[in-house]
Amino acid sequence: MNIRKHPVIIALLNMSHLLLAILAAMSALVAGDCPLPYEPLDDTRCIFVDPFVTYTWQEAVDHCKVHAGTLLSFSDCETSALIYDYLRSQDATSNKNYWIGATDQAEEGVWKFTDGSLAPMGVPFWGPAEPNNGATYNCAFMQHNNNHYWYDFTCTSKLYSICLKDA
Repeated sequence: MNIRKHPVIIALLNMSHLLLAILAAMSALVAGDCPLPYEPLDDTRCIFVDPFVTYTWQEAVDHCKVHAGTLLSFSDCETSALIYDYLRSQDATSNKNYWIGATDQAEEGVWKFTDGSLAPMGVPFWGPAEPNNGATYNCAFMQHNNNHYWYDFTCTSKLYSICLKDA
């Protein structure tokens, strides 16, 4: 009797193929150690961009917390380039304005991220002459039609969110 044609052997082989397919699908869901709905941004960080729902600045902060992340905050050119490239790589994300986690609501003119660290000022992050609207505009966003440079804006306006978390 040919062992490869035995019904029990055939069933075990089919089950092992099914198990391998399930494991492959599960590892794809984790997407490089990033839990859904996040995707890898680089080797150490995960990104979640919601290009379909707009939020006030505080709603965006809360939205990211619900997903165990923080509203986008960065102070280095490498991360700026990664974010820019990521947003430009997809039609759904490229032409939208996004909140970042910087505000001067606590103290006018002192821009801080949601973790309390100081946000960098001037070039290469902020747009020309930004931030510029005193007590009226207290939250920062990335403006798509100006290479995603930062601009100050009213915190109650509705924009899109980007959440980050460690991988």
